[in-house]
Amino acid sequence: MSENPNPASAATPPPETAPTEPPASSPPNTEWPVMEEGAPSEAAASSPPASDTSPAVDQSRLAAPRGLTYAVDIVFCIDATGSMTPIIDQVKANALRFYDDVQSNLTAKGKNVDQLRVRVIGFRDFAADGAAALDESPFFTLPDERTDFSAFVNGLVAEGGGDATESGLEAVALAIDSPWTTTGDRRRQVIVVWTDQPAQPLNPSVLPPDIASRVPLDFSALTDAWEDEQGRMGSSSKRLILFAPDGPGWSDISGVWENVVHHPSQAGGGLSEVDYGTIVDSIGNSV
Repeated sequence: MSENPNPASAATPPPETAPTEPPASSPPNTEWPVMEEGAPSEAAASSPPASDTSPAVDQSRLAAPRGLTYAVDIVFCIDATGSMTPIIDQVKANALRFYDDVQSNLTAKGKNVDQLRVRVIGFRDFAADGAAALDESPFFTLPDERTDFSAFVNGLVAEGGGDATESGLEAVALAIDSPWTTTGDRRRQVIVVWTDQPAQPLNPSVLPPDIASRVPLDFSALTDAWEDEQGRMGSSSKRLILFAPDGPGWSDISGVWENVVHHPSQAGGGLSEVDYGTIVDSIGNSV
């Protein structure tokens, strides 16, 4: 797994009590700080700085300050072409228990979430599949709407796609443009991408008009949309997790964008090497 190596655009905003930067030879840390929007708790403000010699993370620092509410939105961008059958089958099998698994993971990390919503964007290849290249859901509030979430996921069919590259950047653009929650004292906005193929360059000419109006013209404009501090996503609350091969689109994102963790996958392997536990744990680390 590789995080954004660009020192000019740090992958992780500092937590309220920042640990000392680890030596360059240390393995990358995928644990992001707790949601930092809003005022820090008294406990966080008074805690002494953590040291990189500490044997473990102080779990009390990760607990929700009393009286504050936490809202998390997750958008899954899922490559729904034929080769992705293994990971789509995993998602379908675990959709109903996803909320419980994520909450258990967060509890084990000393984190608490008051509201959890998820939405799904299934993508293929607009050049080859036209309007059938996109399956897009609304946000589902979990656990209340877990049955609807499961039904949507179970409706995804791994089929279609043209050449090796797929329309993944369009899916990310639509995810950024999501109707993110404005509730809660602190928020986290997480986009998770699952694909076993590189991404096509953005090409508005192959998109249906209603989709083209929501997608930037090129990668530079997409980068601007991600980094826009006045945009839909909060500058300190956004996170992007990539389960994607090194290659066009995904390596460009992980090399330039802030707040990105990239789990390189085997191209064309359908993410068969990625297990469900890794997915849940990556989400838990991002909150």
